[in-house]
Amino acid sequence: MKANPNKKNLAKMLILFSILACFVLGTCAAVSRTQSPAKVMGVFWQPDSNSVPSGNWDLLGAHTFVPQFGMVNAKSWFPAGNMPQWENLPNWENVQKQPWSKHLILGLSGEYNEINARAHVKQHAATSQKFLQQVTLSHPPQGYYFPVEADPTWLRVNELGKALQSLPSPLWVSIYSAEAEPEFYDAWLNSWLPSNTNVFFQDGVGTGTRTPAQALKIAKQLQQKFGQKRIVLVLEAFRPTKNGGFRAAYPWEIIQQLKTYENQNVFIFDGPHYMDRSTVYAVALWQKLAY
Repeated sequence: MKANPNKKNLAKMLILFSILACFVLGTCAAVSRTQSPAKVMGVFWQPDSNSVPSGNWDLLGAHTFVPQFGMVNAKSWFPAGNMPQWENLPNWENVQKQPWSKHLILGLSGEYNEINARAHVKQHAATSQKFLQQVTLSHPPQGYYFPVEADPTWLRVNELGKALQSLPSPLWVSIYSAEAEPEFYDAWLNSWLPSNTNVFFQDGVGTGTRTPAQALKIAKQLQQKFGQKRIVLVLEAFRPTKNGGFRAAYPWEIIQQLKTYENQNVFIFDGPHYMDRSTVYAVALWQKLAY
C-alpha cells in the first residue's frame, strides 16, 4: 500500500510549524521593538536546467529578482537575437509579472567556473555589452549585475575594476571572503571598486565561514566606508552537508540570520533552489509575529 502523498505533506507541514512555533515564541520575546526588521528586497536565482524561477518570496517583502547570469558559458538565458541560447528558457514575460519580480537586476555574462570567469573577465565585460544590445525584455531592468565574484585571494582583481568601468549603471558586483573576519577588507575593496558600482556582500553563513553576527559586523564596517546604499547583505539560504554538498537552510536558521540583520537591506541566495513555499510561509509567519 502506498502512502497518501497529501497526508505525508500535511504531516511534514504540521511538524515544521510545531517546531517553528516553539522557536518563534522565544525569538519574538527577544526582538527589540525599537529595531526595524531586515528588509528582504529581492532574491537571486542561479540559472540552470534543473530549476525554475517560481515562488512566493514576495510574502517576505521581495520585489526585485536577480538572475545571476544573463549569459553563462557563452549561452544566453534570455532571448537575445542571434546569440546562442540555453534550451528551455524561462517564460520571462510571466516572470516579470510576478510580485517578487517587479524590478529586475539583470545578470550579465559569466561562467559557472569561477577560475575561468576571472581569467576571462575582460571578455565577459565585452560579451555583456553585446548581450545588452540584443536581449529582449518585457520591462527594462532596474540595474545590472556582473557575475564575476571577487575575494582577497584574487591577485589581479584590478582587472575586474577596469571591466566594471565599461558597463552601464546602476551596476552591482558581489564579494566574499573565506576568512571569518578578514582584515583590511574595506581597504582591499576600495583599492579596485569603481565609484559607479554597488556591492552585494555574501554573508558566508551558508558556507559555514562565519556567524550572522560576524557577517553583520563586516557589513557595517564596509557601510561606514562606502555607505549603506552601496553595500547590501546577501543572505545565504543554504547550509553545508557532511558529504561536501549543500542543503536548504531550515526556517529557524534563516530566521536567525534575518533577526541579526535588523535595519539592513537583504537579498536572498537563492530563492528557487533553497527557499520553497513552505519555508517562506514559516519565515513570513515569524515576521508577522515578531514585528
